[in-house]
Amino acid sequence: MRQRIALLAVCGLFAAGPAVPSAHAAQPLIALVGPAALTLPARPATGDARPTPLAFRLDLPAAGEGPGADGDAATSATSPTSATDTAGATGTTGADGFGGGDVTFTVELSGVAGVAVVREGGAAPAARCAAEGARLICVEREVRPGASVVLDLDVSAEQGAGTGASGTLTVTAGAAGVAVAAAVTRVTVGGPDLAVEELRLKRDPKPGESQPLPLAFANRGTGPASGVVLELTTTRGLELAGRYDNCAYRTGPTSTTALCTVAGHFAAGEVWETAADSPLDLRAAPFARAEVLGYGVTPAGPGHTGRPAADRPAHGGPATGRTLTLVRRAGATTPGALVPPGRASRGAAPAVRADRREFGFAVENAADLAIEPLAVRGAVGTRVRAAVVLRNHGPAWVFDPRPGAAAAVVDVRVPPGVRVTRVPAGCRVVPGRGPARLLCATGPSVRESERVEFVLELRIEQVVPNAQGALVVGGPGPRGEPRRAAFDPYPANDAALFLANATGTAIGPGPAAPAAIPDPWIAQDPTDGPGARERTSAAGGLGDDGPLAPTGGIAGLLGFGGAALVAAGGALYAVFRRRRAGRG
Repeated sequence: MRQRIALLAVCGLFAAGPAVPSAHAAQPLIALVGPAALTLPARPATGDARPTPLAFRLDLPAAGEGPGADGDAATSATSPTSATDTAGATGTTGADGFGGGDVTFTVELSGVAGVAVVREGGAAPAARCAAEGARLICVEREVRPGASVVLDLDVSAEQGAGTGASGTLTVTAGAAGVAVAAAVTRVTVGGPDLAVEELRLKRDPKPGESQPLPLAFANRGTGPASGVVLELTTTRGLELAGRYDNCAYRTGPTSTTALCTVAGHFAAGEVWETAADSPLDLRAAPFARAEVLGYGVTPAGPGHTGRPAADRPAHGGPATGRTLTLVRRAGATTPGALVPPGRASRGAAPAVRADRREFGFAVENAADLAIEPLAVRGAVGTRVRAAVVLRNHGPAWVFDPRPGAAAAVVDVRVPPGVRVTRVPAGCRVVPGRGPARLLCATGPSVRESERVEFVLELRIEQVVPNAQGALVVGGPGPRGEPRRAAFDPYPANDAALFLANATGTAIGPGPAAPAAIPDPWIAQDPTDGPGARERTSAAGGLGDDGPLAPTGGIAGLLGFGGAALVAAGGALYAVFRRRRAGRG
């Protein structure tokens, strides 16, 4: 179980239950996303059965955000294409939304007794799950708002379960401040086994560029599928052009999932693809950068009837009159001609899922992370609240899909004489001698034009005139420190001063100082990028002490930055010039 967006392992179908009761109407409603159906190979006569991975994803809203949906969450949860007419729902009380904390998953095993064995999955299970009777209880600790939490399971056929044996696996989730709709997956031994064909797409589109998305799949199982559900999950910078009435759409903080139910008889040995009269297209948004597309196919669960009524389309908006359809591929194509199944992102020896794949994009775009200068003042004993503020000037958003990863990190060097009395969420104290140092991490994404702040509570322990600290923002480094982000072409605004008790004595750049602030980074290795170059040591660098060394780095910001301390009603006015070549 990991905090991530695992599109290959989870490109899963909605298995969300109906809307929660009215008692929870004030709570944000979010859906637990997982496949509606899972087909297991029959257990071999001798030896152990190879497990099949099964994953459920919970996209938690960021602080101050609702779950986000195309149509409300209840519409998606109760849509005929959501494959869950029998699911219940669970949630906790509170109307303020998810503010961080533990997330608890409960896996009900009684519905698959005699059919399947379910265990905690993942490349290296972290023993976060414990069996309690006919349940598996799994806890993910200290989840941040806006994170995606994934429950990984391994499922294999029970000893003695014959072909056609079937049961339902129900998963619920509890998180403070939100209501979560349960997920139900029908598990069957034998029957249809759908394998999706690998897409061959352009990996480096330009912002705004579109390309066709021809989905194809084969039934490599022992029986037919009576209807299928096609699934597409895109990170926020990718857009699915066009809407179909037999598709349900759900938008979360960092991704959108489309589930399209197509009725029909899909026999074993057949290959099917999207019809020419109902094409799928993928467009890179203006703010796209590093994006991921997940795609897959699953047999439709019981109760699927294909297209819903025209006056109640699955996506919650007005009916489009368009239906996504599939056609059988002509010729002598066999399932074996499909690209062999890829590996799920589950370690060195993962179980294989042929019905899920993912595709990564590197869109030609950049994002400009910037940190704002900060100043505090007060007599000895004064308590101060101050906000460390970073901004993304775009045009691209910043998103890191790795488990528990942050989009950006701020290194906070507190000025001498100032003590941190309360550390905000997302920040941690770096142990060491001398003035305090904090590392503050954002959530997994920082949107274009977004402002992120970390509010510090401080106490003036000693009045040190013109006490100097520093702030540096960058991408997360290997030890949690910021490092220069390859996507940020304007490194000069990655650093700013953190000053305490300015006296009003102007510390100007002086006649020998350059006219602009130099980049606060020094190349660490040859892969730091073509713009990396040796800079004067006074500018600070990345070493064992982090992005700004205790000596030299802060002085460099003053001496080379053209910063001035000016007494104007006791306030600090810091001037930073950004080097934005080619920008107005």
